[in-house]
Amino acid sequence: MKKIVLPALLGLAGLGLAHSAVAQATFAQWPLTANNSADAASRTSNITTGTPVFRRYVLSDGNLPTGTGNQAFPAYSAAGQAFAPAATGGGWSSSSATPPGTGSTPRRRFYEQFTITASAAAHIDSITMNISVFNSDAGKVAVTYSKSGYVSDSASVSGGTGPAITNSTYTVAAGVLAAANNGSFGLNANGNPGDVGNNGAILPKGAAGGIPDRFAFALNGATGVNLAAGQTLTVRICVGVGSSSAGRYVLLRNVTLKSAAAGPNATSSARLVKNGLQLAPNPATEQVAVSHPAAKTGATVALYTITGQKINAAATQPGTTSTTLDLRSLATGLYLVEYADGEQRVTARISKN
Repeated sequence: MKKIVLPALLGLAGLGLAHSAVAQATFAQWPLTANNSADAASRTSNITTGTPVFRRYVLSDGNLPTGTGNQAFPAYSAAGQAFAPAATGGGWSSSSATPPGTGSTPRRRFYEQFTITASAAAHIDSITMNISVFNSDAGKVAVTYSKSGYVSDSASVSGGTGPAITNSTYTVAAGVLAAANNGSFGLNANGNPGDVGNNGAILPKGAAGGIPDRFAFALNGATGVNLAAGQTLTVRICVGVGSSSAGRYVLLRNVTLKSAAAGPNATSSARLVKNGLQLAPNPATEQVAVSHPAAKTGATVALYTITGQKINAAATQPGTTSTTLDLRSLATGLYLVEYADGEQRVTARISKN
């Protein structure tokens, strides 16, 4: 098994589906490869999706930036949505641009905003996305969310996972993001949340013809976010880039809000079971016995990180009600165990000591 260090604070509420009786799992995705519409076919039935909104960013004009030799990106392509403070891919400078841009760190007043509104109780654990900055080694992203439209509350994501990055400015290992670059805004010099994203996650440098790398961020630590019927969750993605010349487009695709147990067609092809799996022992050190429904042919028991990254899966024996997972190579922390057989999906949280 792949060893991944997982701080407990990154746990997602959907790990044990403790809220499944009152808040359904949620899945909503904006592919951003052809336009800014959400994918209606994969959206779960308990939410509606809003149209993304820019503030102080604009879409690419699709023209080759003058004098840079950089690749031109259309507003939407297989690489995702291309945007910047200026349509040419420039305008990032915080000092020389008029109006000023972000500079190398995300700022709250520059964002793309995504919303979902619950028609029935909903639960959201995380936001995932593919994102990079074309032709720049100096990009960062920070993510915030609110249940009041930022009128009375605002919170940062509480960490997550990202890709390996090696460039002229940074060397970052793949996996759990460092606390200093975990995708949150962090605190200012006075110890309070500020306008500048001091803890922005470092973005990879996008290449011509490449697909942006994947990041996953936890909402509200180990608790996740519950929405009552009629409530709206607003998420803002804030990017800063330290390269001020034209052609430095942010490339963004597959922005996804979800519960750990939710996925495309989760409410139609896979029934979420209210009663979680039985795990013994829990916490566990070496092995855990997973008691699950009588296994159907092809059923699996899988282990995930708390941000939804699959670590391992074991095939079950048809008709059996228990499968053992080996945990010895895992780092201490919280994980998600899932039984799935094509008709139902049952999950529980496991703590590895």
